Amino acid sequence: MRLFTSVALLGALLGGVQATQIPFLPKEIAPSPVSDDATFTTLQHPALPAHTLRITEVDPDLCERKARSFSGYMDVDVDRLREHYERHDLYSTSISETHLDLDFDAKHVPGTIEHFYFWAFDSRNDPNNDPHVLWLNGGPGCSSFTGLLMELGPCNAADFTKKNYSGTEWNPFSFNSNATMIFLDQPTGVGFSYVSWADPKRKGSPPGRVYSTPAAARDASAFLQLLNLHAPDIFPSDSNADIFKKSERRIKEFHIAGESYAGRYIPLIAAQLLRDNEEAARHPERGLEPVPLRSLLIGNGITSPKAQYPAYVTWSCTNVSGAGPFLDKKTCDDMYDQLPACSRLTEKCANSDPSGTGPYDNLACTTAATFCEEALSSKWDLTNTSIYDYEHKSNYDEEGWVAHLLNLKSTKEALGVDKRGPGDAHDGVFIGCSDAVGERFATTGDGARDSTWAVKEVLNQGIRVLAYSGGRDFICNWVGNEEWTSNLDWVGGEEFRKRELEPWHEVAPAGSMASKGRLAGHFRNYANLTFAIVDASGHFVPHDQPVAALTMVNRWLHSPANGRLSEA
Repeated sequence: MRLFTSVALLGALLGGVQATQIPFLPKEIAPSPVSDDATFTTLQHPALPAHTLRITEVDPDLCERKARSFSGYMDVDVDRLREHYERHDLYSTSISETHLDLDFDAKHVPGTIEHFYFWAFDSRNDPNNDPHVLWLNGGPGCSSFTGLLMELGPCNAADFTKKNYSGTEWNPFSFNSNATMIFLDQPTGVGFSYVSWADPKRKGSPPGRVYSTPAAARDASAFLQLLNLHAPDIFPSDSNADIFKKSERRIKEFHIAGESYAGRYIPLIAAQLLRDNEEAARHPERGLEPVPLRSLLIGNGITSPKAQYPAYVTWSCTNVSGAGPFLDKKTCDDMYDQLPACSRLTEKCANSDPSGTGPYDNLACTTAATFCEEALSSKWDLTNTSIYDYEHKSNYDEEGWVAHLLNLKSTKEALGVDKRGPGDAHDGVFIGCSDAVGERFATTGDGARDSTWAVKEVLNQGIRVLAYSGGRDFICNWVGNEEWTSNLDWVGGEEFRKRELEPWHEVAPAGSMASKGRLAGHFRNYANLTFAIVDASGHFVPHDQPVAALTMVNRWLHSPANGRLSEA
């Protein structure tokens, strides 16, 4: 989970995507063969003829002992997908046409099949009625299984260097305590997701098609539509029933959550999904059902480069964090001198089309990303502290534990992972973050592009949005996130800006006589937008403050107060 901040890595990535994370893989891990004969149930729907779900139930001993879980792939025939888009004129409903480049035709190579891997866990509480939440990690190119296995999932990867290695350890603070959680690896090339040739005899490695977030958003929206359609086939209403026995269970409400580069993914996926919902409503004869999207949860997100780039200087060179300044005066003076040029380049990227509606100019955006990363965020390297947490001095050992667990032959067999295809070398080896995916996104300057237009769009359609930040994070710090949430031009923007930050607390410990637990942070709320700071945490809030993170998520998903994180 490392962001590329050094000049050398920026140059290597043709523009240094803002939030790419360096993959960590223990050297002793080598490709291991996995059987391709896992027992899958295959689900299809005529309204999505290019898409197929392959699902298998996962042995509870692997991770979650208190709820059912399943894993599998969404397989996409890219040739049929293109035909389907053309037949139904679905390009007109794409967010790319109004905000970014439509790169389907440019990147499409005939004869490829895409495989998107996911792992889902029923709610431990009330799976029939609790909400469903999609979780995405960022990168671009980083696996959501990192979030699952070291932050907020039902189990944590155990330390494989210790005696009596157990594989996983149960997590009492998992987000599936009161929600059904779905972890998706996207785009292809991330984690266990990959591309293959439709003709298995064809030689060479098939290329990826997705080079930008809008393209990724179309795939993620299709996944949610397919999951929504097949909910009665997948989720049993009886905990003792066969997981694939037809039931009446439906997805009552859906939320999209994630962190880091998911701050770009989530708004665009939501905007695409709302357009697809409108398309489904206009054409009931196709048999699609609108996905009941209710809210977005953006953790330490890179949602507005326009706000985040200047925040690197504020964070590094003032005491806004309470622990700074972190850099010497000369370095800070240089950063302040470079900031106007960075702002001009970011504006040029955002306004590279005279109409202001896109498509973006790839060169303008890659130039902005390259310059601003080199001039501003890379300077944090001089502090010799983690870009994710100024109190963290080294790599996160848990990343290696995750990679070790997911590269065990027994783990892959239990999860039904395809034998060949995943990994940058297409050898089946899991890596936390893909260099290849990061490089693809760097060529379009995707990391310098703005996503706040999509947040505005979903807010104005009544979808709730929570943007939260760990108080010690540098790379997507709360200063930048507070800036864009405060200046967002939406129907409630003026009233939101008037609201003061208020304290919020954890739930009181079990057996305590207190009405509330310790102070967890502060938040600002008006109507359906909430900004929150989580104290004593960095980029990975659920990892650093599991009780506070679960408190926040449960209140957001279940509290009738709509967006207030306080107990009232």
